[in-house]
Amino acid sequence: MVAIALSSLLGCAPEPAPVPTPTPAFASEEEAFAAAEEVYRAYNDALNERRAGDPDADPQRFLTGGALEVDIDTQNTLVSNGLSAVGTATIDSLMLESSEFYSNAVTIRLTVCTDVSALSLLDRAGANVTPAERGNTVALAVVLIGNGESLLISDALPMDDDPC
Repeated sequence: MVAIALSSLLGCAPEPAPVPTPTPAFASEEEAFAAAEEVYRAYNDALNERRAGDPDADPQRFLTGGALEVDIDTQNTLVSNGLSAVGTATIDSLMLESSEFYSNAVTIRLTVCTDVSALSLLDRAGANVTPAERGNTVALAVVLIGNGESLLISDALPMDDDPC
């Protein structure tokens, strides 16, 4: 009360607290693409580690929404059918399709071409049951969402038109 009375006598009012201004999630489209590429490559590495049997590998930490649901469903289907995925997948290319910036969020769309020629699907007996029609390269339309601190893969859908 004394401070208020003193400030009114001196003609000074306390200054209002500054209002935070929204900042873009990334400084540029190039920065957003670099972050998206880093996340997707780390996700692919974690998938390869999980297929190699690393109990600490956790590719799901890079996923959210539909992508997370698909991974959970896929893992459950593999287990219930006695199947296992073995080998590695290598990213051939990542292409930025679009990026949408909001005050504190971003959506990044990529086309990812992955070489799956060293990846196989095995049954309980160890027989290769990889579909014969699967090619050596898979094209995915990938969507990442996030803020300035993190990005997560929200969708990764096979593409009908193969740009790879």
